[in-house]
Formats: sequence, structure tokens, C-alpha cells
Amino acid sequence: MAPPERQSQQRFPELDGIRGLAILGVLCSHGVTAAGIFTGAHIPFAEKLLKYLMVPLWGGVDLFFVLSGFLITGILLRTKTAQNYFISFYSRRILRIFPIYYLVLASSLILGHFWALFAIRLPQWTSWKVAYFLYLQNWPIFWHGEKIMGGQWGVYWSLAVEEQFYFVWPLVVLLLREETVALVCYIGLACTLPLRILLSCCYFGDNFGLAQITSSRVDGLFLGAACAIYMFRHRKPVPMPWIVASASMGAIIMGYITVFHHKELVGTGFWMTTFGISGFALLSGALVAVSQHHLGSIDRVLTIHSLRWAGKYSYGIYVYHLFIFLPVRYLGNRIELWTRLNTLERVLVFLLESIIVFAVAKLSYDLFESRFLRLKSHFRPRQGITQELCHPKAPDLDA
Repeated sequence: MAPPERQSQQRFPELDGIRGLAILGVLCSHGVTAAGIFTGAHIPFAEKLLKYLMVPLWGGVDLFFVLSGFLITGILLRTKTAQNYFISFYSRRILRIFPIYYLVLASSLILGHFWALFAIRLPQWTSWKVAYFLYLQNWPIFWHGEKIMGGQWGVYWSLAVEEQFYFVWPLVVLLLREETVALVCYIGLACTLPLRILLSCCYFGDNFGLAQITSSRVDGLFLGAACAIYMFRHRKPVPMPWIVASASMGAIIMGYITVFHHKELVGTGFWMTTFGISGFALLSGALVAVSQHHLGSIDRVLTIHSLRWAGKYSYGIYVYHLFIFLPVRYLGNRIELWTRLNTLERVLVFLLESIIVFAVAKLSYDLFESRFLRLKSHFRPRQGITQELCHPKAPDLDA
């Protein structure tokens, strides 16, 4: 991230830990909603409790958004005077993100051509398929009347949100002063919740598709960006009172939904897709901000080796996980497996699925992605003076 390569390779373990928390949350949520480990008309209390605990962890995506806003804005601020500002940024992003994404899309289309059972899991309209290749898949104009993205590629809406942010944000940071960029963040944060409420009332209703469009999920990106701007300007972490206020507001929102609209914790509706996203973003923003204070207890948790390991391979885990979860669910339904398993056995199935996903992601990283990552050294930002965010060396976003 920092202009000299020796600096860009510097790793900050707490950020890998945050990535690890985010991807584990997503896996737990999709383990219930996508893999269907707790299905059936009559499930025991223990499984109901696990569903209530695991399904809302889809908020881990908002943690990814906050982290992206924080790191990307930090990169752009430090390299703003680089001669190859755009080429460096976009080339390094492409080398990190595109290879396995397009590998999966292309492989899916080929497999779907020969296997009808798999083809029905893909978007049925050519324009929607093309939109995935352009990172526009979460624009409802391509949904042909549908109000939610599902299927084999359904979770890739979040990749579209981030890519659209990457496309626009470098120009915003380059053209505007830091104070103005911060103002854009604050205005954006003020507008997102009212816009979600309006879209819910006028079009989406209780459909989760509302939470999949870009305008609904920029809260986290703006919070992360605002945090990065503050640290860049003041050369110190965000003040603790602000962090406590953000965490408190997020906790109050999620507490209200838990008490008065608890069914939405497992059956997402109006409250979770409007106020709930705000709550997740505020809590995620507080976690990213407090991690930069390097408090002993928090650092110890975020630097747990297994958590950092999950964070390192989080992108591959996210891209590949439904290719494990959905076939297992289909097979389980076909042989009526779920009706024969008790709670512990279902949890063990989920853990086995997750281990397979982790193994696939690691193999992909070591044997395929790393070949492209090595090419990033050809696109280092070129400038004479290195600007710093807060630490003397900047964390590596791509690790």
C-alpha cells in the first residue's frame, strides 16, 4: 500500500484478524441460509438458538466494507501525488481480485452448458450474466423483475459494491481536498438510511434485494473512509469517545431489533435491511477504529493465529464457499439427510464443509492467485515522498 515495496509488504496482524472475523461471520450465516444445516418444520430449541445466533452474522459483509473503505482511502491519500496514481491502483486491484472471480464465472458457464442441473443455479438471462462480468450484477435493471439476487453467484453482489467503489473513489480522492472528501462521507452516511427506507416502502418491501444494491451498503465504505481521513490528517487514531458513540449507537439499533423484531434475525425483513445495516456498519466502524489503538485485550483477540489465517484467505473463501455449501444442501435434501441428523451432527457437517472451503481457498491462493500477486511489484506507486496514515508503515491490503 505504501509507495516503496518494502513498505507495502508490511502486514498489520489486527487487520487480518478483522478480515477473519468478517469471513467467519459470513460462513456461519450462509451455513444456515445457504447450506441449510438447520432445516425442517420442527427443529429442536438448540438449533433454533443457533439459527438466531448465526443468521445475523451476514453483517460480516459490512465489516469487509468498513475495512475496504479504510484501507483503500488510506492507499489513495498516501499515493495521491504518485506519477502513476491510477495505473498503480487499478493494476494492483485487478491482479488481486480479477483472476479467481473470472475463473469462477467462466468455469460456471462451461459447467452449466454441459450440466442442466447446475445451469438452473445460474442467472437465467444473458444480460444478467453479462452484468456479472462487468461488476454490475447488483443493479436491479438486470434482475428482470426479481427483487433479490440468489443462486450460485448470488453472494457476488458484495463484490460489485466494492468494485464500483474502487472505480469511483480514486477520482474523488484525487480531485477533492481531504476535508471535502470527509464531507462527502458524512453526507453519504446521512442519506443512506432514509434512502433504504424509501426504497423499501416504494419497491423492495421486505426483500433482501434491498440490502444487495450499492446505495444500501455504502455506510460501511464511508465510515471506513472517514476513519482513514481522520488518521491521515491528525496522525493518530480516531478518538475513543467517537468510537464508543459509534459502538453504542450500533448496539442500541441491534438491541432494539433483537427485542422488538426478533423474527427478523432469522427472516430478514424491513428492520434488518434498513436500520440493521446501519447498526452493523456502526459496530464495524467502531471495531476497525479501535483496532488502531492497539489495546492489549483487543489486539490479543485480533491477532489469534487461526483468525489471521482465515483473514489471509478470506477472499477465496468468499468466492468459493457456495460451490461447497449448495451441492451439500442439494445432496442432503435428495437423500433426506437432514431429517436423520441431530444437532451435533449437523454442526459437524457444517464444520466439515467449512474445512473443505478453507482448503480450496488456500490451494487457490498458493497455486493460482500468488502468481498474479507477484506481478504487483511492477506497479508500485512512484513518488518521491511517502505520506503516512498513522503507522510508519502501511498495512498491506492484498495479503
